[in-house]
Amino acid sequence: MTASRTTYQIPIGPIHPALKEPVNFHFEIDGEKIINVDIHLGHVHRSIEWAGTKRNFIQVLYLAERICGICSYCHPMSLALAVEHAAHIQVPERAEYLRVVHAELERIASHILWAGVAAHEIGFDSVLFLTWQVRESVLDLIEYLTGNRITKGIT
Repeated sequence: MTASRTTYQIPIGPIHPALKEPVNFHFEIDGEKIINVDIHLGHVHRSIEWAGTKRNFIQVLYLAERICGICSYCHPMSLALAVEHAAHIQVPERAEYLRVVHAELERIASHILWAGVAAHEIGFDSVLFLTWQVRESVLDLIEYLTGNRITKGIT
C-alpha cells in the first residue's frame, strides 16, 4: 500500500514584505519539495517604451535614466549602446573607458546596497548601517565624477 500525497498551492505576492518588487509566485509543493513555480511579472510596467516614442533621443535618455533610482546609469547606457550599434556609430575609446568606470561604480554601489539589505533581512542591522556608510563613499565618488549622485545625465 502506497501513501497518497497531496500537493498544495502557495501563492506569494504580488505585494509581500519579503519581496522588494511586486512579483507574484505560485508554488506547488509536495511536503517540503517544490514541484512547480509559476512566476507572474509586470506589476510595475509603466509603458516607458510608449512614452519613449513621444520624445526625441535626448529626452528618452533622461527618461531611461529614471527607470530605477538604484541603477540610473545602466539603462540609458544600454539605450545609447543599442542606438550606436543600430546606427553603426563608433564612440571614442576614452568614452568607452569612462562608461565602464561609471557602470562599475554604480554596480559596486548597488551590490553594497543589496548586501546591506540582505543583512537587514536576517536581522543584522548593524551590517546594514556599515554597508550604507561604505555605499555613501562610493556615491560621493560618483558625485565627484559626474556632479550628481543618482541621475547623472552623462551617457
